[in-house]
Amino acid sequence: MREAALELLKRTMDEQLGRSDHPAEFPALPPIPAGRYTDPRFAALENDRLWTGSWLLAAIESELPQPGAYRLFENLDRSVIVSRGKDGRIRAFHNTCRHRGSPLLLEPQGRAMRFICPYHSWGYDLEGTLRSVPGQSDFPCLDKAQNGLVEVRCESHRGFVFVNFDPDAAPLADFLGEFVALTEGYPLERLVVKDRFLIEMECNWKIAYHNFLEIYHVNTVHPRTLAPHLDSSSFVIALYEGGHMRFGTRKKGGDSLFETPPVRPDDIAEVFLENTIALPTFPNTFFSLDPVGFNLQCFWQAGPDRSIMEVRQLGWASDSEADKTFWSGMRTATEHILSEDMCLFANIQQSLRNGALPAVVTGYQERALYWFEEEIDRRIGPEHIPAELRVEPRIGAFMAPRSA
Repeated sequence: MREAALELLKRTMDEQLGRSDHPAEFPALPPIPAGRYTDPRFAALENDRLWTGSWLLAAIESELPQPGAYRLFENLDRSVIVSRGKDGRIRAFHNTCRHRGSPLLLEPQGRAMRFICPYHSWGYDLEGTLRSVPGQSDFPCLDKAQNGLVEVRCESHRGFVFVNFDPDAAPLADFLGEFVALTEGYPLERLVVKDRFLIEMECNWKIAYHNFLEIYHVNTVHPRTLAPHLDSSSFVIALYEGGHMRFGTRKKGGDSLFETPPVRPDDIAEVFLENTIALPTFPNTFFSLDPVGFNLQCFWQAGPDRSIMEVRQLGWASDSEADKTFWSGMRTATEHILSEDMCLFANIQQSLRNGALPAVVTGYQERALYWFEEEIDRRIGPEHIPAELRVEPRIGAFMAPRSA
């Protein structure tokens, strides 16, 4: 983490620990309309204008260790092949044969040196070029060079692989912004996926994501699992351009919230040992950098009142039985902690849906929720959103400065 960001973290933590009143300069936040979580019109706007133009986490490079290794990105009513080519480059293609639209790959992950359509056996190479067409003489006007797979924008940063459905989107590095500086000192590129699982939720994706954008609930919901390890009174928030954020919380003891695994690096910067540093990355990713490793969570829209949480458990390379046992235990612990949150989500959605809660109220400790909602409106364009569903921009003046 660069010096400017580190100084900001320390200064704001000291200020937060000494705070007893609402900051005089910070505005009261207006209620957030409930329709943003229930109205099909808003879900359609997100689908058309938010998801389409955002960089979305699709894979971790260690999931694609060799040429031909692939993983399907199957979210938002899309299926995309993310695959490593013979040249080592990772590419993404719509999982759609150019003949009649059949998916080429049916298994969620694996290895394929060619993509062969299971319908009529049209074949494509790892660069997406159409190479073989059975009975090609029956297609006298077919130009194979013009009928390769449709590529999806795909870029990586330190082992994290993203896709973007807008071919004209700004580069990934521009989109990530301050994320680049805030992860310095933590060896992201050495992480491997220890486990991956999906959780279906009966709530809007934003309701689930909100839960991870504040620490206000931790003492109540996680009194035995998380609260004993975190000094919640030290929790600080930095808001960055693009809807990204940085959270910092001092640990109560030890350099991790978890037991020490058989393998962990010894070159992690001190800031990540003394504090829990969480990086909510717009639009739908959350993780806290821990020396043990961490859960990388993505929240996907599946309808106005349904969503999916994708959880990758990231740790350090090891094939030992002790390491496998450790991460099996981490899976159990993670599911238990998440269950403490998720038992609330469906009822929250019900209250929003049936009108019992006409709007969501947020306080100073929950300002990240409001910043996230503001950014959604910026991405969609306020002019496209019905007036009764918009949020009023209030806190742009409180963005943290960029690190040098």
